[in-house]
Amino acid sequence: MASKTILIKGGTLVTMNRERRIIKDGAILVEDGRITSIGKADEFGGEKADRVIDASGKYIFPGFINCHTHMFQVLLRDVAMDMVLLDWLKTSIWPSIRHLREEDIYIAAKLGIVENIRSGVTCIVDNQYPRNYEPSIRAMHESGIRGVLACGYYEINVPEDLRMDADKALKMCEEMIRRWHGRDEGRLRVCPAPMHPCFASKELLLKSKELADKYQTYLHVHTAESVKDVELLKQMTGKTDVEYLHELGILDERFHAVHAVQVSPEEMRLFASAHANIIHNPISNAYTGAGVAPIPEYLRLGCNVALGTDGPASGGNHDFLQSMKFTALIHKGFKRDPTVMKVSEILEMATINGAKALGMDGEIGSLEAGKRADLIILDLHKPHTVYVHDPIANLVYAATSENIETVIVDGEILMEDRRITYIDEEEVMAEASKVAERLMEKFSRRG
Repeated sequence: MASKTILIKGGTLVTMNRERRIIKDGAILVEDGRITSIGKADEFGGEKADRVIDASGKYIFPGFINCHTHMFQVLLRDVAMDMVLLDWLKTSIWPSIRHLREEDIYIAAKLGIVENIRSGVTCIVDNQYPRNYEPSIRAMHESGIRGVLACGYYEINVPEDLRMDADKALKMCEEMIRRWHGRDEGRLRVCPAPMHPCFASKELLLKSKELADKYQTYLHVHTAESVKDVELLKQMTGKTDVEYLHELGILDERFHAVHAVQVSPEEMRLFASAHANIIHNPISNAYTGAGVAPIPEYLRLGCNVALGTDGPASGGNHDFLQSMKFTALIHKGFKRDPTVMKVSEILEMATINGAKALGMDGEIGSLEAGKRADLIILDLHKPHTVYVHDPIANLVYAATSENIETVIVDGEILMEDRRITYIDEEEVMAEASKVAERLMEKFSRRG
């Protein structure tokens, strides 16, 4: 936890506060990990700070919130492509899990964190399998990133070695909650995450909800992702994902409907009436051919929509800026209407809406006095972004990870002048390459 003061002076502040105020030539004072003052630079007098960062000519945004990924998949880029979702899982993702050791997951998580930081992400929701829980959250703890470990588990309709007894799965998840939830002054959180409704019994889904309620945390579930997984649940229950979850009383304001692609208008209204959160992963949905989630309709119904990259095995990377731009473009193209998604909505999905999904909009998601100091500094003086008419449009349509200069979480500088501070980036890349090569050798022998 930070015990120092940082004064960021100059630059344009895109606050994302209730008024969506943009402050030119602004300043932010950070003390002990929180923003204590924010305003015009000329309003700041003789404030003393341990660090002064000159952001003149630059842009300061709230840090981005990546509400869904699987960081271990940094080891599986390009392992499987051109497949529908269930085939992709059965032929590539599930077999690879058998060969991953705890130290492999730890290295993968560190690399995933580096990738996220480089694209301006200050908070990550990492959906993991049981053997991956501990190394993943340990990497988040050591790196300084804000993180949520979503404890994923399968019970039915999967290979034998992936199945978990319901009681054992819940016990493991609760142990992780007791050990890690709220640690590092709230920087780390944990939640249950049955992987899909079609891979869990009614009892496991209900007990997962009970566990989430007990600790006032989230229930993070792949929901209505593709036609085939919805069909599988219908064969089991006679109902779609959303109908089934609604009937069980599982949908509420702490429910994360990850993907939510294959839905009817009535199912969208069920999400809205329950105040459930939609976690949009547009690149992954396109990669697996799952479809295009009806995000404009969700927004018009008043649903809280947040954004995720999903794992690199179904999207290539953790570049959050790519996900933002893709979100803007795919819906315009799909609807043949350039007005259907606005850049302001994209930025909201990336920041304050992500904070709302985590129940943390009083702590993160905007630049305001009293909130945690999770923020990023962008240098837009680059050939592809030079001269800014509208900073939000420039961010969504033109900026790349190259523009992200500084990343701060809880008042700690995790990247400065594009140099990662808490992780040895070169060492992690070298170690990850060795692990990935070993995995590919095993895949080759299997083939």
